[in-house]
Amino acid sequence: MRLPPLVYLLGAVSFLMDVASEMAYPLLPLFLASLGAGPGTIGLVEGVAEATASLFKVVGGRLSDRLGRRRPFLLLGYGLPALFRPLLALAQSPFHVLLYRFLDRTGKGLRTAPRDALIAESAPKEALGRAYGLHRSLDTLGATLGPFLAFLLLPLLGFRGVFWLSALPALLAFLLLFAVRETPRPPSPLPPLALGHLSPGYRRFLLVSGLFALALSSNAFLLLRLKELGLSQEEVALAYTLYNLLYALLAYPLGGLADRVGLGRMVATGFGLYALVYLGFAWARTAFWALGFLFLYALYSAAFEGANRAYLATLVPEEAKAGAIGLYHTVVGVLLLPASLLFGLLWQAFGAAAAFLTGAALALGALLLFLVDGTGRRAYPG
Repeated sequence: MRLPPLVYLLGAVSFLMDVASEMAYPLLPLFLASLGAGPGTIGLVEGVAEATASLFKVVGGRLSDRLGRRRPFLLLGYGLPALFRPLLALAQSPFHVLLYRFLDRTGKGLRTAPRDALIAESAPKEALGRAYGLHRSLDTLGATLGPFLAFLLLPLLGFRGVFWLSALPALLAFLLLFAVRETPRPPSPLPPLALGHLSPGYRRFLLVSGLFALALSSNAFLLLRLKELGLSQEEVALAYTLYNLLYALLAYPLGGLADRVGLGRMVATGFGLYALVYLGFAWARTAFWALGFLFLYALYSAAFEGANRAYLATLVPEEAKAGAIGLYHTVVGVLLLPASLLFGLLWQAFGAAAAFLTGAALALGALLLFLVDGTGRRAYPG
């Protein structure tokens, strides 16, 4: 079964925007340091940015459901980063970078839930895994190409030149959105987005995902572990590029596999793979073994990310699809901060092995909660 053209179009938009974002993102800590920012300021900028994205996801989803429209939120969500890109290129202080990151992540928050809802509404239910898998694949290809372009262009153009050039793919992404067509629904008042109004399956999956989110420490810790085990900074950067590339190549075929074997089974497999990767990083004593588990992590990402979004889309009501998706992303996003904080404190106090073992235990707990309900019976649908 062919996917609708809209899915490919939204994938192309995400590809271009990720090229733009990832051309700038790896350079931001160095750029901030060149403006006089210390580690605390850099942490504040990124903390505010990620918290903003998480909080606005439920806002964008709810407003989209209320108005019965998706496209205006895509235009606003992708337009803000494109429009304010010059603010980053012209920044003279860390505050200017903070302001840009706030506007950029506001856009990401506003567009995420309406975009995911539009994919769910346009793709056949039996092809949701492939649809989200294709989107994640194109998105991650952009995240792979962006840092590579930054690596090539930085010696030639400097920070500001790369930032200016990154505006081009962002602008192209924005212009592509004018080809998006949707069938608007009439505006309607919505009940409060209370958990009691949502399905038991959604509430249960939100609980499982909240527990799993506490295991989702930043990928930076995986890279730090690689460096601790002997890789140079350049080798770590290359390993992360290969991880993204492998993720991008596997996401679409694994999305199709999820449609065949069942979205629930693929989500459960993702929980198990994550636990295995973290056990491996706790056990590894050489960079060779850690690299093997990093590439297994790419398999987890490709298997889980698309299937997870598709599975979520089957649990939410049609009249509040974007709002429920946004609530999910907000809850998970907010929990990522304490997850990384807990992981960092455990590493600092007891070593890397203790931190990774804790993450593995939380992931296994989420897997068991997903598989079995309170009476000990199997809980998830295929």
